[in-house]
Amino acid sequence: MISISVLSSQEELQALAPEWQRLFGAMTLRTPSKSPLWQLTWWKHFGARPSALARHEMRVFVLRDDGGQLVAVAPMMRTRRPGFGPGLFSELQFFGADPYVTQLRGPVCRRERLPEVCARLAAHVKTLQDCDFVQWRGMAPGSSREDCIVQPQLEDVDSVLPMAESWDAFHAALPKKTRKHLRKSQNDLCADNVHYAFGVTTAPEAACDSLQRFYALHARRAALKDVTSHPNVFDGARSRAFLDDYCGRMACNGDLRLFEIRVGGEIVAIRLGFALGDELYLYFSGYDPDYGRYSIMTTLMAETLRWAHEQNVRLVNLSSGIDRSKTRFRPELVTTEGFYTRGAGWRGALALPLLRRLRHGARPVAEPDADDCVEA
Repeated sequence: MISISVLSSQEELQALAPEWQRLFGAMTLRTPSKSPLWQLTWWKHFGARPSALARHEMRVFVLRDDGGQLVAVAPMMRTRRPGFGPGLFSELQFFGADPYVTQLRGPVCRRERLPEVCARLAAHVKTLQDCDFVQWRGMAPGSSREDCIVQPQLEDVDSVLPMAESWDAFHAALPKKTRKHLRKSQNDLCADNVHYAFGVTTAPEAACDSLQRFYALHARRAALKDVTSHPNVFDGARSRAFLDDYCGRMACNGDLRLFEIRVGGEIVAIRLGFALGDELYLYFSGYDPDYGRYSIMTTLMAETLRWAHEQNVRLVNLSSGIDRSKTRFRPELVTTEGFYTRGAGWRGALALPLLRRLRHGARPVAEPDADDCVEA
């Protein structure tokens, strides 16, 4: 039988971090947002800082087996809206209510135990009755019940690439159309006599400059017109402060990877990556639009995957979503459910339909919750 306790302070969460890290290290399909470092840094920059719209109260659920072994962590919080006074209504949700800085939210556990963990957690939360409704993310397929309000925008798809025995073997197994696209990118660069250098920045002293260049190129990509829309996730000061803090700590641990293409010594394309054991997670990117006609991000992806094979990386996580830049490499798609459940009171019945319309009415799946995007 799984027992559940709750943590409500940053000090308690910090004390759990070493045990949580051991659980995280034993998982497969690791994502940075499921690590204690990400969650503690997130709480510092987002959770512990109320705004006029919302304030958060930590509710981290710790699940253990009969022997006291840590089975799962559910980093959740009760959010009261507005952020001042007694609040009109409250929502229980996972850490990560931000402008899509946190790509994947939900329980932290071994993949094979996710159905059991989700069922136990949902049953426990239902008995608490201390919030008006619950937003569930990262739940095992089949977790939703008859009383759940399924919300497609809360479902996540993670794109994962197992590495082959070598880059040549991996490249040979790619679809013919993808190999042709990679070849064309190289040919176009050669035809215009554009010579590039691929590199990976890892050192803390160099990472700071590369990260500033990332912000600039990420913003330039977001500003492009007549292309697929990509919001500037790091437009706000709080989002940048969070990423600076997290990347700084990852660099000191030797786990930060900044994949770069330079032309004439200047970075023209960049993607953030995080080494998580024998797995690599590829985060957000940016590029100089002047090099867009060369499909420079495709070239960067190919060079990154070649590097991953050379470094004996077992698996590359292309992050959430199923856009063409990912699907052309035929990744495995890992899906999780997302839905709402209502509390017993009348407030949830009134507030939840309005909040769902505000958040999900006519907006793309990948955009953040409207009232959680305000930067302080």
